[in-house]
Amino acid sequence: MDRKTVEPMTVLYATQELTIPEVGRYAEKYLPELMAQAKQRDLKVVGPWVFISYQLPKNGKDRYRVEFCLPIAPADNPVAGAFPIKSLGQFSCAFVPYHGGLRQLFSQGYQPLVRDMVAAKMAFTGESREVYHAWNGPNSPDNRVEIQFGVA
Repeated sequence: MDRKTVEPMTVLYATQELTIPEVGRYAEKYLPELMAQAKQRDLKVVGPWVFISYQLPKNGKDRYRVEFCLPIAPADNPVAGAFPIKSLGQFSCAFVPYHGGLRQLFSQGYQPLVRDMVAAKMAFTGESREVYHAWNGPNSPDNRVEIQFGVA
């Protein structure tokens, strides 16, 4: 586990109240739509996908808010579209890199990070992020996802 501060970024995004098992299905829906909107609105993509969770539950049944974010270059007068644009502020976090399929994301990614944060007596902010540096499908061992938990 390491700590860092993520710099502010501008994102084109979609938001949804979901359960953990629903995230993949909605990602498959929103990601192509967001990419099409970026192209249609002539927005420059400047980073990997970021999924932001607010009050991530400890089970697969409780609903929570998820934002599917596509980092874009700030635009002076962006054309309006189906998805909003917003600026994310600085984000102080504890993080770990995770390599592999989604089946082990929680057991080999999230759980060790949370355990280390609890042991270090870090205060969670309730915001967590997944940054998709490389995505090759849900079962691919070549996926690279950075897991970030906000710290106060």
